[in-house]
Amino acid sequence: MKTLHVFLKYAGVAFAIQVLLIMTLGLIGNLGSLLADAVFEKFLWIYAPMIVLLAKYGGFKGESAMIEPVWMGISIGVVTYSTVFGLIVLIVKRVR
Repeated sequence: MKTLHVFLKYAGVAFAIQVLLIMTLGLIGNLGSLLADAVFEKFLWIYAPMIVLLAKYGGFKGESAMIEPVWMGISIGVVTYSTVFGLIVLIVKRVR
């Protein structure tokens, strides 16, 4: 039970940080800050593998092929990276 608590705690923290960064950088970038927009663009490169996989194998057609892989890839990436971070912390704590 303790291991599940540790995993959920750290995965939740990683999830919250990613969502907060995406929302903050996206909002500031859309309001006209070129620096925030550039940082947001670089930050989204983290999620590029998920976006590319969805674009390639998602079977999207038309306009949805431009937008849906990006938003779905970011969402799947946030969950994936949060889970990986939670597992890494759990493994490190167990080894110690």
